[in-house]
Amino acid sequence: MSHKPKHQKPLIDTAELARLTAGGDDYIRTKDGAVKGLALRLDLNEGAPEVIVVGKGPRIEHRARLLLGTPHAVPTYVKRATNAWEYLGEYRATAYRTDRSAIDQYCGERTVGDIAGILFLECADAVSVTVRGGGFADPQTRREIELAAVQYVTRELELRGFTVEDRQRENCGYDLLARRGKEELLYEVKGTDAISPRFFISRNERNCSRLNENWRLAVVTSARATPTLHILTPEEMEDQFTFECLAWECTIEMPTA
Repeated sequence: MSHKPKHQKPLIDTAELARLTAGGDDYIRTKDGAVKGLALRLDLNEGAPEVIVVGKGPRIEHRARLLLGTPHAVPTYVKRATNAWEYLGEYRATAYRTDRSAIDQYCGERTVGDIAGILFLECADAVSVTVRGGGFADPQTRREIELAAVQYVTRELELRGFTVEDRQRENCGYDLLARRGKEELLYEVKGTDAISPRFFISRNERNCSRLNENWRLAVVTSARATPTLHILTPEEMEDQFTFECLAWECTIEMPTA
C-alpha cells in the first residue's frame, strides 16, 4: 500500500533532489560513508516508505545495512512523475530482515530470487496523539494493558502449537509472527480493559492487513482481569468495525519559486 497523501506537497526536480541527498543514482543516497537521504520509487517499493525491498548486489546490500546502522532519521523522497519528487519527511530504519518468510510477504511482483532482504522504516516526524478522557486510559495504564494483551496472545498461540516471535520493535505492521509447521500468521495485538473491543490502529498496521492475507487482528478484552481473545481476519475487521479519524495533520503548501 503506497504512501499517497490526498494533498501532495510541492515537488522538486531530479537536480534539486541530487543536491539535497548528496547525488548518486541509488535509492539509498550516501556520501563519505554516511546515508544522506532516500529516493524511492513506488513501482519497486509499493509499501514505501515504511517498507523497502532491497535487491541483491554487494553495493546495495551494504547500503541497506548502513541505513540500518544510521541512528538518526534521513530526508526521504518518493518519485511522483518523471523528474518530479515529493518530500515525505525524515525516516529511519528499524529492522532489516533477510529471512525467506519476510521476503515472501513483501516481495510484491518482484522475483524472490532477486531480493536480498526487507527494510522496515518509521517516520521520525510522526506526531504522537494522546487521547484523554472519554474512557481512554492514561499512557501508563495503556502500556500495562498492551503488555498483558501481548503476553496473553503469546501464551494462547503457544498452547495451540505455534512458535511465536516478537516483532513489536520492527514497525512492520504486526506484533507477533506465529509459525506452526508450514502455517505462518501475522498477529497485530490490541488490548483493552473494557468488555467490548475498542482500539487504535495505525496507517502502517492497516496497510499491512491489506497487503497480507495471513494478517490477523487479535483483540484482548478485559486484558488485565479476565482476558478474552477475539481473532479476526482483515476482511472481518473491516466489516465489523467503524474506522473514525480522531486527529488530522494540517500543513501549509509553500509557494514554489
